[in-house]
Amino acid sequence: MRFVRRQTRRIRALWLRFLPRQFRRWKHHSQLVFACLSMTIVLNTLYGLYPGYFSLKRRKFVFSKVVAVYCFTVAVILGLFYIWHIYKGLSAGDINLRHTIEIFCYMNVTVCLINFITQWPIIKPVLRFQNSVPLFEVLNSLEMSMMLVWRAFIYGVLKILVCPLVAYITLILYQRRAHPDLRWTSFATVRTMLPLIVSNQINNCFFGGLVIANLVVAAINKKLLGIVKEVNMLQTPGQMDLQKPYYRMRRFCDLADELDELTKKYGLTACHSKGYLRFTDWSMILSMLMNLIGITMGFYNQYLAIADYYINEEPFDLSLAIDQLVFLAVPFMELVMVTRISNQMLQETRRTGELLQRFDLHYADVRFKQVANAFWLQVSTINYKLMPLGLLELNTSLVNTVFSAVIGYLLILIQSDLTLRFSLK
Repeated sequence: MRFVRRQTRRIRALWLRFLPRQFRRWKHHSQLVFACLSMTIVLNTLYGLYPGYFSLKRRKFVFSKVVAVYCFTVAVILGLFYIWHIYKGLSAGDINLRHTIEIFCYMNVTVCLINFITQWPIIKPVLRFQNSVPLFEVLNSLEMSMMLVWRAFIYGVLKILVCPLVAYITLILYQRRAHPDLRWTSFATVRTMLPLIVSNQINNCFFGGLVIANLVVAAINKKLLGIVKEVNMLQTPGQMDLQKPYYRMRRFCDLADELDELTKKYGLTACHSKGYLRFTDWSMILSMLMNLIGITMGFYNQYLAIADYYINEEPFDLSLAIDQLVFLAVPFMELVMVTRISNQMLQETRRTGELLQRFDLHYADVRFKQVANAFWLQVSTINYKLMPLGLLELNTSLVNTVFSAVIGYLLILIQSDLTLRFSLK
């Protein structure tokens, strides 16, 4: 714990040198979120997905024609290059369906192109949404545990940086065995990896938003728990005999003001985190579909290699099989992380409702009763669920659904292959 605090102070002191003066009074978690958000916007613009920028003069996100031209140029260049490359490979017969890693990366080209098409028409609603979110006002008004913040930050780093890095290293090892003359910085390696990175960028934005929303709701629940304990304590017989009615009324009014602020922050966090899903739902569904097809195809290719080894006595490349398994495990782990943070968010929102039910309002002030009932009504009416396009709910059951689908498709394919193999003998 001391090491974490020491490193936090060092990073914060270094980061404060580059921040404007009005940002130096922000809390540590707000500054960390600001750094991550700035990096995300830069990457979105670099990949051609976000034709906008933050205007310091107007203090809001605005649309830029210059950035839009750049984004359009990037999309056209990437689209024409990969479409021509895939067409050329199919015409020459260089693309083999047994090469799982290359096929999996090329499948994400479709996701990239659809991301470009779906993100540009909604840029104005996205800008309005960004300008309507009082993110740093909410963050600066809440107290958060440094350990909890760093845990969320490391979790985000695992999803956004470590998973692509593992896939990139696996791709290097794979191409080093397939093409020993290529270097790790070769154009072929970057060309194969780039669609996978760009196609996950929109999903990473939603993932980062959920991480922040989970932190905010957890901080709200922590403060709400303290209010619940104090309110229930004020209504015990001993406290009611010791305290005067005026003090109790004043204290209940103060607690009602705090609870009213928590109600507003909870409503903003829940509604905006759900609302952000509509800007990323197409990308998430397409990525899940491509991952489902790619994982199924990858494991089927592994089965074909094993079957050829035992039945047809063909050589089996163990190193290639390990590389392919690692590469297939990365998108599955990303899906697990997305469903895990979504499930944590669902649990935090449910915990808010459970804490509100712990209030003892028999001898509470009338205004406090009204605020508590309004908070409970808001929690009940929001009915927090994350369902992209209304098809699948993002929770832990989604992993079981995907795993069951992969197993089902594999059983059908393996049964068909074994029937064909033994019928020819």
